[in-house]
Parts: sequence; C-alpha cells; structure tokens
Amino acid sequence: MFNRLRNWFGSTKQKSAPPPRPLPPPEPEPEELVVPEVTVATLQEVLEQNVPPLLLDIREPWEWRQVHMPTALHIPMNDVPAQLTALPQERTIVVICAHGSRSYGVAGYLIEQGYRASSL
Repeated sequence: MFNRLRNWFGSTKQKSAPPPRPLPPPEPEPEELVVPEVTVATLQEVLEQNVPPLLLDIREPWEWRQVHMPTALHIPMNDVPAQLTALPQERTIVVICAHGSRSYGVAGYLIEQGYRASSL
C-alpha cells in the first residue's frame, strides 16, 4: 500500500532547498554629530571680534520677555525649521536657551542643515 501511495504522489526523495540568498551588506554606522559648546567666558571674547556670531535665542516668548540679550535674534525652538531663511549661512550661530539642552538640539539641527552653529 505504501508503495502504491509513493508511486501515486511521486518519489520519496526530498527536493533540496534552494541556496540561501546572500545577505545585503551592513548599513554603515551613522557619523556621530558633535555639537560645539561655548562657555559664557568664551562667548564674551568672541563677541568682541570684528564679526561676532549671531546669537539665536530659542526660548519661548514668555521666557524671552523675562530677560534676554539685546542683540540676540529670537526664534522659538519650534519655529526654527520654518525660519531657516532668516538665518545667515555665512555667520557662525550661537544658540541660546535657559539650560542648554534645547540649544544643543537646535545647534545640531542647524549643523545638519549646513550652518556653523554651537550651543551655549
């Protein structure tokens, strides 16, 4: 009976599996973005140069109203991508916020967009 079933369904030899596909090459590791950080003392020295950096204050409007540097350009953090054309490509930009975490992120974003930026 088994011989009859074997003949009916075909040979008992198992077909060999196709060779495995080669794996694609691994993705290269993305380069780690390094955001330069500026201290207040260094910023004071740099501001005295012939071409001082643009100070970009990215705090919220209520923070800006409390206290701000008179020469700083104020663009809230969430508005920076829409306001890139307001930022000069030829000047270095020092990004300012209250504690440094927001300015670090925005400075990194600006660097990715081709600007020379640092975080205070």
